[in-house]
Amino acid sequence: MQHLYKSRWKYFCLCLCAGIGASRHVEQQPEVWKMANVSRMKVTMDGREARGRNRLPSVLRVVPAALLALCAVEGAQAAQLTCGPGSTPLRISTAKATWSTDARYVSAPTGAPAAIVDDYAWRGWFKKATAKHPASAGALAGQPVQGDWLSFGDAEYPDSAAGNTGTGTYPAVITDGVVANGALVARRVSFTYNEKITIAPNVDLSSIKLIGSGGFDDGTLLLVKPDATPDASVTNWIRTSASFGGYGSPSLINVNGASTGMGFYYGDNTIGFAVENTGRAPTNSAGNPTGLLADFQITADCLPELPPAPTPATTALSCPAGKLPGDEFEIGPFTTNARDWKWTWRTSTPTPRVLEQVEQPLFDSYQYRSYFNPNALPAGQQTAARWISPGTTSPGTGDLPGVPYPAASGMTKFGYYGAVFTMNQPITVGDTVDLDSIKLKGRFGFDDTGDSVFVQPAGKPMYQPFKHLLPDGYGGFTSYTTAAIPGFEVGENTIGLVLDGGQFTNDCSSGLCALGAIADFTVVAKCQEPPPVDPTKQVINFRQPNPGVYSATNGPAVTWNPVPPLLSTAGLPVTYTSLTTSVCTVNATTGAVTLVSPAVAGTCTIEANAAAGTRVIGSDTYNVDAAPAVQRSMQITLLKDQEITFLDQEGHDVADGPFAIAPAATANSGLPVTYTSLTPTICTVSGGTVTPKQAGTCTIAANQPGNAEYIAAEQVTRNIVLTGAVVVAAAPVPVLDMAGLSLLGLLSAGMGAVALRRRQRSK
Repeated sequence: MQHLYKSRWKYFCLCLCAGIGASRHVEQQPEVWKMANVSRMKVTMDGREARGRNRLPSVLRVVPAALLALCAVEGAQAAQLTCGPGSTPLRISTAKATWSTDARYVSAPTGAPAAIVDDYAWRGWFKKATAKHPASAGALAGQPVQGDWLSFGDAEYPDSAAGNTGTGTYPAVITDGVVANGALVARRVSFTYNEKITIAPNVDLSSIKLIGSGGFDDGTLLLVKPDATPDASVTNWIRTSASFGGYGSPSLINVNGASTGMGFYYGDNTIGFAVENTGRAPTNSAGNPTGLLADFQITADCLPELPPAPTPATTALSCPAGKLPGDEFEIGPFTTNARDWKWTWRTSTPTPRVLEQVEQPLFDSYQYRSYFNPNALPAGQQTAARWISPGTTSPGTGDLPGVPYPAASGMTKFGYYGAVFTMNQPITVGDTVDLDSIKLKGRFGFDDTGDSVFVQPAGKPMYQPFKHLLPDGYGGFTSYTTAAIPGFEVGENTIGLVLDGGQFTNDCSSGLCALGAIADFTVVAKCQEPPPVDPTKQVINFRQPNPGVYSATNGPAVTWNPVPPLLSTAGLPVTYTSLTTSVCTVNATTGAVTLVSPAVAGTCTIEANAAAGTRVIGSDTYNVDAAPAVQRSMQITLLKDQEITFLDQEGHDVADGPFAIAPAATANSGLPVTYTSLTPTICTVSGGTVTPKQAGTCTIAANQPGNAEYIAAEQVTRNIVLTGAVVVAAAPVPVLDMAGLSLLGLLSAGMGAVALRRRQRSK
């Protein structure tokens, strides 16, 4: 299992030791040494705060500035959920300095949020000083519970203390939250962690786990608020799940993303707890406070890596050398994912119901609560396939990851129509393949049912009527081999999966309207004798361009790969014409494509033709018919800009060894940022960890190469000052044998005699 990486308090002991000489002063000002406060200090070389309203106490001014800077490292850390060797769980504990609330004062119900207090403890709450995590708290089991009780106090203190602690009196706070007045969750008070949890795109959202324990006065829900969701129109999504309760002893926190859609999504996420007050009374109600103490870890696993993007643009289904007619062969495997597949056909709304070619968004991060989890298959059955689905606008409690997806329609069948997910990479069938033998063999899952295999030869309509070929169900990965699939022709064929979602739209409450498919398969066929060549026919082998990003940012010329042919199979010249001159033009002879200026987004479609002519085979001359026209298209995209935020970095001592880049660089696109060292003799970097080599200025560059939606971000660099020197292990002292010792003695005696002689001469 890989975990959330974040360094914490690495240098606190160094800072503490540096202040031992002033311990008496510390005892007089204990608040100076509260970890939550020390962690947030930003100091300059003369010991002054760079942020904050007050100067540092004099005891800290005597501590070397380098140590104080190390103390401040935690305050600049970013909570980045990444996968990779050396990562550690993120441990989060409640502390006034690092948590906020949405509660309002009774005296100002629409005013600023109330202040959290950590100096109050109701007599019924467990004592944090002696509390330990229960045995079921995972890696924290048996460890002391960290964190403070967060509350707003209680009018019962100090009038009838009876075991309560605090400094009273406390102003009354509304616990019956009103969303219109700023409450995150209606009828509750929420406490949220100030640092956002950043989730990288290679994290398996279904594997995120929270485990630890805490105290909850009273009933409490986990709260997650992602900054972004798959539905860009939803900007304030808040997900509550997993109820907690109990405050007399530490209560277990154990939330598993495999069964609970917690609401985490890629990018930044806010985490917290929504606490309900019994009776929903203000905190000035004697003996009825609202309180929270939590200490837990967040862990996650990585998604299985996708196979490399398909290249070339088409996959050949051709009889391999050495195979005889009737021999079976296969190509693949092919796996479903949102990169290599798209939703291209849906059932129309008006009657008569037909399949209409309207592309809608397709995702591979959604799982309906009853889907089997492909990332949890046992050893020997693993797959790189992912569920592909439009998701749902209204996820249920167990739907993963618990965020809304864009509205979609046309998901259900009428007759044998439904929705069609097609593979971006077509299958090019050779003339040595028996067209009546082509099948799919592999494992499949469908929500609700699988219908047929979609086939559309290049330049021709899809094959209909559909033949029911695929299995049904989504509770397991069903091994299945289809019957022979009709509709394939020699040349390029687009293939896909026809399925039925059971409901027409994806907006049913609690996620009941879902549509999904998962497949891991090969294409199987048999060999046949090649047909005789007709010398009067010709074909243009003009291929669909390889998958990729074609945009104005790449310049006016577009690289069409595979290169358009100059001649047909009969050796006659090919001519090219642009059918979309508002988007692109083409050189009639070479097929070189140029975008219009200024470039526009759209589809660039090129047609290839070869006129009738003659060809010579041996001593015979044949009249050749004009070749069938071939049309190919590429999508021209105007990419979005993105920029990297990479804040200044603290200095480090070389002797302290590797350290994490903190704060981490982020791209406003949400795409992962990579690092390189521009000074490899001073430092190296792997992932987000820097390894010092020697003292000097370590320069780290942050990069984001872009994708199909964003252009590459401009590189940002930051300098890290490395002080001290590399600690070199002492060379071992040589061990002398008796001969060596004798020689050493003779040399010593000789040196002594020379020294005595010199002294005598000097007299």
